Amino acid sequence: KTEQATSLAVAMAIERITSALRQALGQGAQVVKTVEEALAKSAEGSSKCWVVLQSGSDALKEVHSALEAGAGALGVVIAASQGPVSQIEVLRAMEYGGVYAAAAEMGSAGDAALKEAATYVDGPSVVLLAEPAAVRGDGKWTPFRYDPRREDSAFKADGGVVRKEIQSFLAREDLLTLVAKKTLPADKGTEGEADLAGGLGDASKTVTILYTSDTGHGEECAKAVARQCRQGGYASSAVRCGTMDSYDINALASEPLIVFCVATAGKGEFPGNGRNFWEKLSANAKDLEGKLGGLKYTVFGLGDSHYWGKGTEESKVNFAKPARELDELIASLGAVRLMPVGFGDDQDVDQYHTGFGEWKATLYSKLGVEKASGGGDADDGPVKSDEVIKTETNQLRGSLKAALDDVSTGQVPFQDTKMIKFHGSYQQDDRDLREERQKLGVENAFSFMIRVRLPGGYCTPEQWIAMDDTCQQFANGTLKITTRQTWQLHGVIKRDVKDTMRAINRACMDTIAACGDVCRNVLCTSDPSVCSPAVMKEVLDYTYAIHDHCLPRTGAYHEIFLQHGPEMAEKTQIMGSTPLEEEPLYGQTYLPRKYKIAVAIPPSNDVDLFAHCAGFIAIIEGGKLQGFNVAVGGGLGFTHNNQKTHPRLADVIGFCKPDDAKYLGEIILTVQRDFGDRTNRKHARIKYTVEDYGPDFYREQIEERLGYKLEPARPYTFERRGDMFGWKQTEDGLWHCGLLVPIGRVKDNSRQALRRICDVLKGGNGAFRMTCNQGVLVSDVPESKKAAVQKILDEFKVPCSMQTTGGGLRRNMIACVALPTCPLAFAEAERYLPTLVERLEVVTEKFGIKDEDVTIRMTGCPNSCGRPSMAEIGFIGKAPGTYNMYLGADFIGQ
Repeated sequence: KTEQATSLAVAMAIERITSALRQALGQGAQVVKTVEEALAKSAEGSSKCWVVLQSGSDALKEVHSALEAGAGALGVVIAASQGPVSQIEVLRAMEYGGVYAAAAEMGSAGDAALKEAATYVDGPSVVLLAEPAAVRGDGKWTPFRYDPRREDSAFKADGGVVRKEIQSFLAREDLLTLVAKKTLPADKGTEGEADLAGGLGDASKTVTILYTSDTGHGEECAKAVARQCRQGGYASSAVRCGTMDSYDINALASEPLIVFCVATAGKGEFPGNGRNFWEKLSANAKDLEGKLGGLKYTVFGLGDSHYWGKGTEESKVNFAKPARELDELIASLGAVRLMPVGFGDDQDVDQYHTGFGEWKATLYSKLGVEKASGGGDADDGPVKSDEVIKTETNQLRGSLKAALDDVSTGQVPFQDTKMIKFHGSYQQDDRDLREERQKLGVENAFSFMIRVRLPGGYCTPEQWIAMDDTCQQFANGTLKITTRQTWQLHGVIKRDVKDTMRAINRACMDTIAACGDVCRNVLCTSDPSVCSPAVMKEVLDYTYAIHDHCLPRTGAYHEIFLQHGPEMAEKTQIMGSTPLEEEPLYGQTYLPRKYKIAVAIPPSNDVDLFAHCAGFIAIIEGGKLQGFNVAVGGGLGFTHNNQKTHPRLADVIGFCKPDDAKYLGEIILTVQRDFGDRTNRKHARIKYTVEDYGPDFYREQIEERLGYKLEPARPYTFERRGDMFGWKQTEDGLWHCGLLVPIGRVKDNSRQALRRICDVLKGGNGAFRMTCNQGVLVSDVPESKKAAVQKILDEFKVPCSMQTTGGGLRRNMIACVALPTCPLAFAEAERYLPTLVERLEVVTEKFGIKDEDVTIRMTGCPNSCGRPSMAEIGFIGKAPGTYNMYLGADFIGQ
């Protein structure tokens, strides 16, 4: 239906433009349906013959062939009915020379452009006409007219902004014109001629650098080459750098030199921003065969030679496979290799940098830029490190506020994708739709994940209702309970991000520090049966104290997301210098990486304490909280086949009094701030600092800053880490019921049931606790409300007992979101694990162990949000449909 609607819209646009063309040029205008017919008729007479084509039509190839051949009486109107509108075709038309080119909106501006194009008799005319709705709000759209008859000012922009590609063309044209018109001094003779020839040669020396990369490594290599070329003497406008998918393969035949930097995804596949280029190149190989004789090229490939196991045939076949295939195909089309393919292997000592260093040295020598001597002032910029970005963004502000207000695109700039993490959000896109949207010529389906700050996982019924309303209004209609004991919203489009944040704020919550290189949501045991209600409240209060003490102090969050309307109007500084805001714990660069804290109450280890950067184990003696054992150095994220990265369990280093817990949280943070690795984010977690310096060193640093020595750790015992299911009454007379929410996705029956339960409990009659196993605890329910809650659970068939939860695997399964929205995922997790468990339950039932509790976890990548390496059965995605399987972790997580 979508394709039919699109086709109908395009047909209607072409019909409107054809009518406008006849009206502007008079009924005697020749308008035909094909390029072939237009060329034939224009050859017969002196007047132009016009053809109207859809933007992106294959027939445009014929137009460019005709323009290249010098077709004089051809008129082409390109109809653009849907945004974003590409102006590449009219830009290319300008470069043939002697071609009238224009881009305008339909209406009076379009009529004027058509009339002017009709009067141009010295060559062809190409006019792009866009529907006003297609370019409304598009910051890159540049309406213009380019008339070669105006020698001094051929180009006239009809708006204030001129897109970068047009500026580059004009810069090249101005330089060539300047050189061509230059008069040689009579007394310089051959020396002057040599100077002119040299100047003309420099102006024509161009290089295009194309990259494809999911992680940014290919982009980093490409931009390094671009910088070296500019600094080595290439004109700024003569060095072009961009993704492979942004490049028109029809321009290959006219390119003198292309450098490709190609990363590897999945099973030897092209990354997302290069796949479309590869598919088009492969599909059009026959048309391009023998036409690339003027192109010189080279390829640098990035990969991991052990990704599928050391020495295996699969690793051999898939290592840098996209780079090798690209090299072979382009060579077969007649292009000339400037130098052999280079390879960057993640197994080398410095990973891909080793191979890139050797390859680029040869490349720079061949390009004559090995000794950079200054040059172009433009710069694609390096892929800036997170450390640099943090220092440049005025304590987490960046340009994020303005970027969120920019309606011309659904995404925010690269640096702001880093900043928005600190405010509890990630930019994502629906990877299921990427290919379809690329075919339509529109940007990816961008959206934002928003994670709420909810220490201890506690919320009121009123807050739950507010979150349910918010996800229905602004997100995809579901709530995701995470392993960090809070909610995530998915599918929030950019224009709704601020409204979503404000809705959360009105419910007395926020998303500050839910992500980013700061102390994130602090976890706390949720099982009410582990201690008395008084001690549970006391431990939860200390959890809040640790969390609040380690929060960033920047006012950026409130300025970006909450200042709205007269009651929160911004103050405008009219004189004086801006005072530098202080971050007493973090400083300007915050932490090298994320900082995660958990508080556990034995005998339950439901928070997976040893998987955290810092952990506090409540020591309860005689029914009273005595203090906390302190653990440091845990973390589960790693990189596949990178032996320098690995999971690690935390070390218990001592005991502290309850009131000192928040200061220990601060001091562990500041030691990492001062000693953590800021040069390599893959080696920047606290676990590596503890491992590099040793647990004793870390403890000594803590004690030095604390001012006294930690006491020896006290005895404790963990016996379980699963959730409580069914009803339990605590000594204060209140009831608590644990619910199974499969994979933490609150939708359908569970959503309706929890919403109804909120209506029963609101007004101070109960609360909710999210669990670290992606479950929900209906908590603090008075006896008078228990039956009503149970009735709702029965009505909506919500699993809430050992009998209704379906078995030991199902009770203990955890999965991250993974595909289609997580940009880091290699494989499925949330969408697949329930199916796998269902299949496994057939086996467990056959052997009589279906009710045995077994932890099974799955994540789409080794960042390990679902803590799979601490499961008895763990799956970590490597590629679509392919996982590493890990067996035998301790059932209680220690």
